Amino acid sequence: MKKFLMLAVLSVVLFAGCQKADFDSTVTGEALGAFTLNTPATNAALVLNAATPTAKVEISWTASKPGVDVTPVYKWIAALKATGNLDAPLLEIPSDNNGADAKLTLTQKQLDDVLKAKGIADGAKADLIWSVKADNGSTQLVAGDIRNISITRMKDGVTNFILLSPASATAPITVNPVSTADSVRFKWTKGLPATGGPAITYQVAFSKDGNFTSPLFAIPASNTGKDTALSIAAKQFNDSLVKYGFTDLSQTVSLKWTVIATSGTWKQQADYINDIAFLREVNFYLVGTPNGWSIDNPLKLIVDQKADRYGTVFYTYIKLAANDEFKFFKTPGDWGSGYGDNGAGTTPGSYKTGLNVGGNLKVTTAGIYRLTIDTKNELAYVQQKQVGVVGGMQGWTPATPLYGAYLQRDKFLIIVPSSGTDEFKFHDASLGAAWNFGIGDDRWWGGADGKLVQDGGDPNIKAPYSPYTRLIWDATNVQQMKYNVYQGKLRIIGGAPVIGDWNPANALDMDYQGNGVWKKTITLTASTEFKFVSAEGWDLNYGADGAGKIKEGGDNITRAAGTYTVTVDEYNRTYTVL
Repeated sequence: MKKFLMLAVLSVVLFAGCQKADFDSTVTGEALGAFTLNTPATNAALVLNAATPTAKVEISWTASKPGVDVTPVYKWIAALKATGNLDAPLLEIPSDNNGADAKLTLTQKQLDDVLKAKGIADGAKADLIWSVKADNGSTQLVAGDIRNISITRMKDGVTNFILLSPASATAPITVNPVSTADSVRFKWTKGLPATGGPAITYQVAFSKDGNFTSPLFAIPASNTGKDTALSIAAKQFNDSLVKYGFTDLSQTVSLKWTVIATSGTWKQQADYINDIAFLREVNFYLVGTPNGWSIDNPLKLIVDQKADRYGTVFYTYIKLAANDEFKFFKTPGDWGSGYGDNGAGTTPGSYKTGLNVGGNLKVTTAGIYRLTIDTKNELAYVQQKQVGVVGGMQGWTPATPLYGAYLQRDKFLIIVPSSGTDEFKFHDASLGAAWNFGIGDDRWWGGADGKLVQDGGDPNIKAPYSPYTRLIWDATNVQQMKYNVYQGKLRIIGGAPVIGDWNPANALDMDYQGNGVWKKTITLTASTEFKFVSAEGWDLNYGADGAGKIKEGGDNITRAAGTYTVTVDEYNRTYTVL
């Protein structure tokens, strides 16, 4: 009986557990999760382009988390910033997919039409505040942030276009800064104006840093700005570079460039910005015995940088043997561009010349010569001259400079006595009246910061060392002459304590004998390698260049244990260890 009663109770419990719960499924209101705006960023400025009406404008935000049953729909809302309110928006536009998507995509024309319908004038700017409203039918929620945007309505416009040439590059383009025949060329694709809009004009704009809101300068395209190309004479382009601060013709000019198209009030920048660099060089050449008469590999001449001679006067200092012959040439590879001997001129060492005129010029005596070509006056000069020093250490006497060594074409080394305060100029000696800076007369150079002033001007250069200063005049870069000033000491340095253990500060001073010759007696206790350095250290050092010869950066010299007298002749580039 007890067992039966327990089964009956259990049956009642199980039956009760199988009863269906009766819940109320009627929607009485659902919450919406917070959401935020994505794009565009606040304070964005959108200018609608009448020439690209189908271009897309996209506004996006994060999705609001829906309630149990109802997914929200969205509207983009906007109001005038100064007087409006998002509770009563000026604009309400459902998002994509009938309001279901968390973004709104409009064409520029659609957005322009909406603004026009609200009374915004053509070409006018509307400053707005905007956000997004989510609505699930019972609850409305505005995004957690409100942003600013300015939208300028369509008036004029230009379609997108791209740059064609020159391609973006940092390697410099070489241009002749005095040439009116050579040109610099730019090309780009064509933009189209808005339907019925004003014709387009173009400008090629240049900038140092890529900011084209205020470019460094701009040049109208060819055909008064109408063409999709610009061809400008090299001289005119150089004049623009000089006008805007690029006065040092020896320096590479690195810029960025693009094209700006204008149609009415609309300005459209090309889709790209290209790098461009210019090296401004005007060159003239020497061909003859010194270079094996190779017209394809002529010797470049120094460019006279004096303003009234630039591009017409060129020269070089060169060592010639007796009976060497040569001509000046305008163009590598072109025998028809030569300037030769067309008879003696009116001043010593001068010759009449002209383009493709005259025979070979010739020297009868070996020596160091200054060879000059003056294309403007059609004169050539062949004069036995070399670069020396005129200054306080020799009484400022231009007729008798202190000379040194010819190291190579257009490079000289001069070791001068100096008190540490002497000033000087490099000078190649007076042929007539002192300090007469003429094309066929004297040349002299002041300088600063290692660069020579090439028109005979100031400032003087200082020889800051005592008792000697080592000077190097260097025009091997024909576009930018330079100089170096070193202490006038030479030291032996090497792998033994007596010669500094390869430490320039502890190296052994040699004794100056004059005329570029240094001498010192040393005792080595074991086989030792050594070289020669200036007092500054490794910036100027000499090593072996074969038996008995030295060169800058040459090989170590080795000697066994013993006592030696070491002699170095810097001017003649020789050494002995005896």
